[in-house]
Amino acid sequence: MKCVHQLVGGVIAASVLFAGAAVAGTACDKTPVAPQSAEAIGRDMIVNGVPTSVVGMQFDGTVDDVSKAFRAFWTAENAPAKGRSSASGLMLSAVDGNCLYLLNLPLQQEGARTRGLMSVIRLGTDEANHKIPDSAIPLPEESKVLSDVESRDRGQTGRTWLLDMPGESRWNAQRYRNRLALLGWVNVGREPDYQSVGTRAPQGKAFAMQRGKDSVDASFSDRGGRTVAVINATRNR
Repeated sequence: MKCVHQLVGGVIAASVLFAGAAVAGTACDKTPVAPQSAEAIGRDMIVNGVPTSVVGMQFDGTVDDVSKAFRAFWTAENAPAKGRSSASGLMLSAVDGNCLYLLNLPLQQEGARTRGLMSVIRLGTDEANHKIPDSAIPLPEESKVLSDVESRDRGQTGRTWLLDMPGESRWNAQRYRNRLALLGWVNVGREPDYQSVGTRAPQGKAFAMQRGKDSVDASFSDRGGRTVAVINATRNR
């Protein structure tokens, strides 16, 4: 299961901002700019409770050409697009009914072709129906969820939480491992402690456990006196 947090950083922010802002009723299947090629990154995802799809695309033309085509399409559809520039690239967005379309275009491109990331977020829907429910995977105690992404592939579902919690990583990792063991989870692998460049002491802990058709890969790292953890759960269907 691919880690998608970096790929959908803009999607996470937009889903929080726009969730519930429109009424359901459209298919969210428009293509504002026809790509030369496309690669599905997450066709069926739930990002922070919002149904989302993410597709990598390559277009003929420059970033400016693609931006103009994106804006012209939505102007014709009576849903003018907006753009926001940053140091890393250009984010184009448009709301069409209950559908939020986001196109991220990195500023650094090669040749006459442009690569981008198209995300489509379905707004105003009912509570998300997770294939891996909250009750299936206990999270570490005292943890705060920073992001929650579920992605469904053929035969397998993955759900990844990014968490923040007080205390050192080694103690939080041990507490979480002990908690899972008490609930019937068994160790299936253990990665070596890892450390930051230029340090001697291990800076984090990682381990894997399994119970039935569910498995968990957990990693804990220290950050400013607190712990950042990534809990990646997978379920085979």
